[in-house]
Amino acid sequence: MAIPKTNIWTEMTDIPPRVFINSLPKAGTNLVSRAFDLAGVPYGKLGIAGTLLLGDRYYVRQLLRRSFFERDPVMVGLDVQMPVRRAWLERRLSRVPEGGYVTGHANWSMGLEDLLAAHGFRTLVVIRDPRDVLLSHGHYVATSKAHFLKATYSRLSITERTLLTLKGGRIDGLDVAPFTTMLERIDHWIGRPSVEVVRFEDIVGQRGGGSVERQHAVFDMLSRLTGRTFDPARMDAELYGRSHTFRKGKIGTAAEELDADTLARVDEELELMRRKWGYTDD
Repeated sequence: MAIPKTNIWTEMTDIPPRVFINSLPKAGTNLVSRAFDLAGVPYGKLGIAGTLLLGDRYYVRQLLRRSFFERDPVMVGLDVQMPVRRAWLERRLSRVPEGGYVTGHANWSMGLEDLLAAHGFRTLVVIRDPRDVLLSHGHYVATSKAHFLKATYSRLSITERTLLTLKGGRIDGLDVAPFTTMLERIDHWIGRPSVEVVRFEDIVGQRGGGSVERQHAVFDMLSRLTGRTFDPARMDAELYGRSHTFRKGKIGTAAEELDADTLARVDEELELMRRKWGYTDD
């Protein structure tokens, strides 16, 4: 099924919207945010993700940001769900420059959607072939200096990491959702008001195995969305090579790196969402 098209910003105002770039981890957030930087879109230095409460300075983050008593906290995190205090998040969102952007990995909820809308945000959801995301996620978690699941992932082979991500469970003291649940949590954004969708495979361009035409179409859409110029010539020259979390940026890596049995298991588990997002041949 094709990803539904939504309406680009058309309000009669001189103030462009703030933008929340949201995706699964390793689906292309850093590539898109690099394009935003090159276009001169101000960065709001906020990640709406489970890492607001996890990772380095764990106890400080829990004390300052976690919701302990609210009836309806803002739940964020695609792999590990964490309750963030609404007032804290609202203050942070209000400080994002007008026309600026923030990034994250956040599940959809009516509460978060309303909070973003109240502060003039549109959401840009970045999707990628789920099996390539699965592979890239395993590489990243195992090699990241500060990821909250590194202790376990760094001891495993890429096949073991892939299968562990697929099934989820209790990992390093945290309840980690199965990968299919993570996919469903990001999928709930698609088709919502004020949400646009970008495919990693479109923005990646020729260097990653995509096409120039689709890449330029994405840059045109982003220019209209933000009121900034996403110049294709500059993007082609400077888009790659600046992010510490950007590994290969290539289409089809899962089929190249996973053995046949593991790839078959992955395809079986991910078939429904890959089909829904248009990543199968039929």
